[in-house]
Amino acid sequence: MSWQQYVDANLVGTGTVTSAGIYDKAGNPWAYSAGFAAQVAEVKVVADALATGDPSSLAGTGAVVAGVKYMFVRGDADSVYVKKGAEGVYFFMCNTCGVVAYHNDKVQAGACNATAGKLVDFLKEIFTHGIKETFILMIWKQKY
Repeated sequence: MSWQQYVDANLVGTGTVTSAGIYDKAGNPWAYSAGFAAQVAEVKVVADALATGDPSSLAGTGAVVAGVKYMFVRGDADSVYVKKGAEGVYFFMCNTCGVVAYHNDKVQAGACNATAGKLVDFLKEIFTHGIKETFILMIWKQKY
């Protein structure tokens, strides 16, 4: 399964994530949905804050995604949530990558968080246990 398939099927395809991307820890995109315009530098700022284990440094500045500034709502060692009005963006870190999931005003934040969080938990498990990518789709379908 390619990274693009994770974005298309397991995030956007669920209907609970409006658009999304998977990035390395430097903010470089591995895959992203059509029209999702988060820039390398924007993702890197949040990834760097998450790497400290305390992303509260974003409380004073918020985060910019696709040129839009979002207010910091909450964050912990593994995730950050920023929002602007009824729209928001979740950032999650895995062992080797990050998942960025955007929801518009038609999607509830909790649903977006749950969907992206499931994929992130799955990716963490895969990276931790060293399971080859050829078996990832099979395991994902059995688990979720």
